[in-house]
Amino acid sequence: MILYFSGTGNSEYIAKKLAEDLVDEVLDLFTYIKNGKSETFHSEKPFVLVAPTYSWRVPRFLSEYLLGCSFTGSKEIYVILNYGDSCGNAEKYIRANTKKLGLNFKGLYGIKMPENYLMLFNLDSDEHNRKLIDEANDKITKAAAIIKDGKNFPEVKSGFAGKIESSLVNKIFFKFIVSDKKFYYTKKCIKCGLCAKNCVFNNITYKDGYPVWNGRCTHCASCIAKCPTGAIEYGKKTVGKERYLLTKVVNEKK
Repeated sequence: MILYFSGTGNSEYIAKKLAEDLVDEVLDLFTYIKNGKSETFHSEKPFVLVAPTYSWRVPRFLSEYLLGCSFTGSKEIYVILNYGDSCGNAEKYIRANTKKLGLNFKGLYGIKMPENYLMLFNLDSDEHNRKLIDEANDKITKAAAIIKDGKNFPEVKSGFAGKIESSLVNKIFFKFIVSDKKFYYTKKCIKCGLCAKNCVFNNITYKDGYPVWNGRCTHCASCIAKCPTGAIEYGKKTVGKERYLLTKVVNEKK
């Protein structure tokens, strides 16, 4: 069973490609997390978690959710993270959490994907992103082959920088950077309600039909990226910028 969470499509793309190669079922964790209910996941094949990297770690909310769930059948789990920079020392924390779940950790596999964090960074061109996706396809095929053979993913050492990024920098990032205070809507808003539906934390409510952010945000970029009219901004940082959705890049390639 392949489990995934995806804000703007990167993890979803990897998970579904992997499911094709492995002939395995794929499950989107979005609704489970949004509903806030723990679940028992059963699979006779190894579990595979596919997720984005948030500040060189598995997203905190995703780790917390999974630690409240049960896993039956197979006791093996592979983890695939997509990243813009690197996975840092994420493996250390994944290993500890899978042990708590009673699962045999079969390794971490990192796949570089297009940058989507427009609240902090400038995004790359579609041409550059298409090249990354093509390269990612090769890595997905290699990851699937390793899983089919029942082998562990190759161990990748993070080094000193990775250890600092996944520990100290991660704490600073979530304390000082991750906030919804700068989100606002513009006159482009058509009151469609998609931003609330796309928020995994149910953090967006409405006043007179317009979105209100309520202080619990993880910066998944789903609301700002999926707004059909581009009506959501984050301070001045996102004004005039294209939003990133993997489906847009892939569809334009065809």
